Amino acid sequence: MRKWLSTVAGISLVAAVGSSQASAAEYLLGPQDKVRLKVYEWRASRDVIFEWTALNDSFDIGADGTLFLPFVGQIRAQGTAPGDLARSIADRLMQRMGLGRQPDVAVEIAQYRPFYIVGNVKQPGEFPYRPGLTVLQALGIAGGLPTREDNMSRLEREVISGQGDIGLLALNSVSLIARKARLQAELAGSDDVAFPSELTRRGANEAVALAMEQERKIFAIRKDALATQLRSLRELKDFLQKELTSLEQQLTFQNKQIELIQKELAGVSSLVQKGLAIAPREFALEGAIARMQSDRLAAETSMLRVRQEMSKTDIEILNLGNQRSSEIAESLRETQQQLNEVTSKSDTAAQLLQETQVMAPALLALRRGAQRVEPIFKIVRPKDGGTEELAAEETTLVEPGDTVKVEIPLPQSGLDGLTPANTAIRAETSAVRNTN
Repeated sequence: MRKWLSTVAGISLVAAVGSSQASAAEYLLGPQDKVRLKVYEWRASRDVIFEWTALNDSFDIGADGTLFLPFVGQIRAQGTAPGDLARSIADRLMQRMGLGRQPDVAVEIAQYRPFYIVGNVKQPGEFPYRPGLTVLQALGIAGGLPTREDNMSRLEREVISGQGDIGLLALNSVSLIARKARLQAELAGSDDVAFPSELTRRGANEAVALAMEQERKIFAIRKDALATQLRSLRELKDFLQKELTSLEQQLTFQNKQIELIQKELAGVSSLVQKGLAIAPREFALEGAIARMQSDRLAAETSMLRVRQEMSKTDIEILNLGNQRSSEIAESLRETQQQLNEVTSKSDTAAQLLQETQVMAPALLALRRGAQRVEPIFKIVRPKDGGTEELAAEETTLVEPGDTVKVEIPLPQSGLDGLTPANTAIRAETSAVRNTN
């Protein structure tokens, strides 16, 4: 065992000398690095090698560049080499745990912090670092440079998508214009829908004809429904009017009966006073008058109820018309707003489609010229709390945390040819707007 320890010590000494000679090339730790610790201690009293299981694990270096370790606490890791960190951990353990000698600590990198690649690549983003990574290898990890076929497919998809959007917006516009005409006809109380010329002159189009036919059916259904409701209310009012007339006639008849019985009662009362008639006859006539007056009062109450129902019916007829007009006005406002939005979207989609179709040849020519230009590589590297930008080549080594920028300079001839295309687009766009 002692011979093995001597051999280990000798190897450690040689490694320490070698590391001091190559310290300039050592990898320096930083945030997002993951390190794996191996801590062992030789206990001579038991002649065993003790393993510090609490520390034999992987740990992430935090954003502040420190490690939090059991028995060690917070220790600085950023900017240190793995060997220096191992010695710092061993020294801290010896001090805190009261050991007679430093335990053997080994620090190895379990996972390097990522690197980033941006610019003219197929898949820019964050990728795991691996030792010895070059700029060309990083470019391969990001999918390489974009090809002309990719641009052509994208432009074709944009044209197809733009045409589809314009088609859907056109159908929506036709539907909204037809609905607006129907609402205007309902609000004016017209007998039929008067569609604008922008629809009627396109009546041969199946979609336009279908939209107008649907709105005519909706108009007819809503008109019939309103007429049915109004007819029911007017019929109810007519019925109430007849009932009122009947009650008025009944009341007139009752008044005549009361008048006749009162005359008869006056005659009987005179005879009773003279002793020529009996009193029960007088009482019977008085009871008959009381009953007739009660029936008259009930008839008057029924007349008041009927008049009240007739007033309610008139109010319902008025409210039905007002409510319908209000609903139509609100629907007309919403339809006009939607129509304005669709018109604005259609104009934007048409301009985008036009620009894509006009610009596609110029852009593709520009891309073809750009493919003959060598890409420019730059590395943005963290340094002293900031960053520095370094020129790079395909064989330049990438370090963890670096950001590789890939730029493809545009050929001057392509840029010169792009200006007339922009001018043509602006001219055609202006012509379209003037036509509308």
